[in-house]
Amino acid sequence: MKIKYLIPFILIMIYGCASNNGERRISRPRNIISQEEIQEMATALNAYDIVSFGRPGWLRTRDKTPVVYLNGVQLGGLDQLSNISSTSIRELRLLSPSEAAVLYGTGAGMGGVIDIKIR
Repeated sequence: MKIKYLIPFILIMIYGCASNNGERRISRPRNIISQEEIQEMATALNAYDIVSFGRPGWLRTRDKTPVVYLNGVQLGGLDQLSNISSTSIRELRLLSPSEAAVLYGTGAGMGGVIDIKIR
């Protein structure tokens, strides 16, 4: 009787501990979209497409929307993302309001900042 229950238990344990052949999902930072990741998005035409494909959560905010900065210069709201070509972007970074205040001064982005670096 005990062997009848032991064999399925052992099979479940072996299957649960089995390897997945080394295939691991690449872990990417939640607040950065790198140039390599941008290159993987062949259909993205502008910064808005990159953000909406890569990190759509950046566009969904609770109370305040992020401000867009390009190489340290404030551009405006999220609508400015569609004016920046994807081919010129080196990196996109989402800054929290406190990080934005340190880099760009108080009031720089009460909803955070999407900081874009171009080539």
